Amino acid sequence: MIKKLIFLFIFYLFLNTKLAMAEKKSLSNYLWENRLLIISLEKGNIEIKNFTEEFIQKKQCEFDDRNLKVIFFENYKNSDYQSPSYITGNFGFWLVGYDGGVKLFSKDASILKNIFSTIDSMPMRKDEMSSKSIQCN
Repeated sequence: MIKKLIFLFIFYLFLNTKLAMAEKKSLSNYLWENRLLIISLEKGNIEIKNFTEEFIQKKQCEFDDRNLKVIFFENYKNSDYQSPSYITGNFGFWLVGYDGGVKLFSKDASILKNIFSTIDSMPMRKDEMSSKSIQCN
């Protein structure tokens, strides 16, 4: 009887974990559609989060023009997305390309200074710039 209860309990935990993971979106959904800026911060790190959100708001046209989406993780978790393996145990900023590869990493917000020039030097971005006429101020 106890073995059966233990089995049922473990099965229940396993099932709940799988269902929770299934509900979260995979970052692979953005492959070949969007570049990603993945930001993993310690819970309660309001100063860096506010600075980053303000930067994004001021530069929204540049983010949109480069198909750049921003996803925040707090303590390696996000309620909407599955955590990529590279953020486990790491806080920082990752620029992820269309192919899902990490193109740039920084432990702090200094990545924001170079993010647009880094993207603009990529071959696919050069093709985009030659065929687009969006002008950001």
